[in-house]
Formats: sequence, C-alpha cells, structure tokens
Amino acid sequence: MSFGTLHLFPVPISDFNHKSTIPLGLIDCADNIKDWIVETPKIARKKIKIISPNIPISEHRLFPLDKFRKENNDSRLLEPCLNGLNMGLISDAGAPAIADPGSIIIETAHRLGIQVKPWVGPSSIFLGLMASGFNGQNFSFIGYLPHDKSDRKKLLLRSEKDVRNGITQIFIETPYRNTKLIEELCGLMGPDIFLCAAANLNSETEFILSKPIAEWRKIKKFENFHKAPTIFLLGRSNKLT
Repeated sequence: MSFGTLHLFPVPISDFNHKSTIPLGLIDCADNIKDWIVETPKIARKKIKIISPNIPISEHRLFPLDKFRKENNDSRLLEPCLNGLNMGLISDAGAPAIADPGSIIIETAHRLGIQVKPWVGPSSIFLGLMASGFNGQNFSFIGYLPHDKSDRKKLLLRSEKDVRNGITQIFIETPYRNTKLIEELCGLMGPDIFLCAAANLNSETEFILSKPIAEWRKIKKFENFHKAPTIFLLGRSNKLT
C-alpha cells in the first residue's frame, strides 16, 4: 500500500475577504482530507471551515501538534498518511512551518518517505517584506525579540549592522508591546535606517508604514499599531545598493 500525501495548507491571517487569499484548487483538495495536524484545535476548526467548507467539521479528525510532541512520538501524528490517507498540516494563521512549529512533522514525513505538498497562500512575513520596499534578495527572520533588555539591545544593534550590509531584518513582537518597540527602535537605530511596520495584514484595517527612523521620530502617536498583529522590518534605502 502506498502512503498518503502530507499537504501544507496556508490559512487566512485575518477574518476579512477569505476568498481572495485562498488559491484555486486548494478547497477541492482540502475537501478530500479529514485528518489534520493542527496547532490549536479551537482555532483550527474555524480555519478548516474556511478551506474545507463542504465537509461538516464533525467529520474531521484533529491531531494537536503539542500533545504528540510532548509524547515524543512524531510518527503517530502521521499514522493516517502511513495508512494511505492524505493529511493536512495547518498553522493557527498563515503558512505552516514558517514561524511555526510544524517543520518537525515535515522532517519526520520526509524521513518516513511520505510525499510533502506545499500550497501557496498568505504569510504575514512575506507580505510585510513585499510591502516594505526593502531588499528581498537577502533577508533574515529573527522571530520574537528577547525579553531581556540587554540581550534585546545587543540583538537590535547587531541587526542594524546587518541592515547596513544589505540584509533586511524581520521580526515580530507581542501586540501590546508594539508602541513600546517602535519607541525603542526610534531611540536606538540610526536616523538613516528604514523601519517598516505592517499591521493587520489582509484585513479591513490593514496599515503599512515604511519610513526612515528620522521620519518615525516625528510621529507622536502610533495608535494604528496598538495591540494589532504587526510585522516589523528594518532595511536600508535601495539607492545604496
């Protein structure tokens, strides 16, 4: 018996205009899958309803990633595939395995000889990079910044050095700390460094601002970014390349 395929399905990153973010063919494929590896079951059910609208949610079987990872048994997550059934892997938002723990399962699938099929879809990281105007040929995703003040400062100063060498820096922060982070960047970065903040991407309240730090310092309030899911990018002017 041949193995099933592990499909990597991106899911919407906002509650607005889902149809514009789901590629042609994805729904047809997802409607033939009932076994899902997920991050958070409650969130996953809402996302599966969007990408597989023709199958009752009660018919889907969810395999929470964290539960099986704690048992150190990645292969059990892929049992449907090993039994010849196709499976779907989704994150809570955006593309699976990008700023997401799903990569360990994909590695296991490759080790077991299971075919992996990635699908095109929304990713706030890449949408932010596309919209920033920064170098998209050499970039680094840092993830969440350290909480420790000293470690955080060291990382940001190192990031500024990388930006000056032409490497765009991308990172995220807990939404309630967005305003504080922008203020911190305004005080720490050189005035010629560019900052792009992309909030609520793919939503009705999407707001993207890309300016040199010198211009950010003139802004008195950052209400558009307050408690909003935001991608932050540091870059330099393309005129320097």
